[in-house]
Amino acid sequence: MKKTILRVVALALLAVMMCTALVACGGPNKDPEKAKEALEDAGYTVILNDGGLLGSMALPEGAEATLSAFKGDDEFIMVVYYEDTDALKDAWEDAQEDAKEFEEEYEDIVCKKSGKMIYIGTKQAVKDAK
Repeated sequence: MKKTILRVVALALLAVMMCTALVACGGPNKDPEKAKEALEDAGYTVILNDGGLLGSMALPEGAEATLSAFKGDDEFIMVVYYEDTDALKDAWEDAQEDAKEFEEEYEDIVCKKSGKMIYIGTKQAVKDAK
């Protein structure tokens, strides 16, 4: 009986830890407006291009929005929100090359794709964009 109870408790703890790990993972908010708001609240200077007026000409091919945020010389993040995963896959290799260039200046660079977005930035900026 004790072994069964211990197994159930261990399984419950494992489930809680996995949920916590999954919540802690992930990148910036999937909504560009919410990511912008979170970064501004954290003290970043934020530029959001969601394609309004002439902004659509400045968007990368297949993108529906871009977000760039900077905080001093230490923290930054750039996020490109794509219309579909095919456009994201086409841009992924270029993003990885860009990240390698940033690794020369910054120690804690993150370059990942999540859903329909690619983001490059410092670990702290990624956390602040949630």
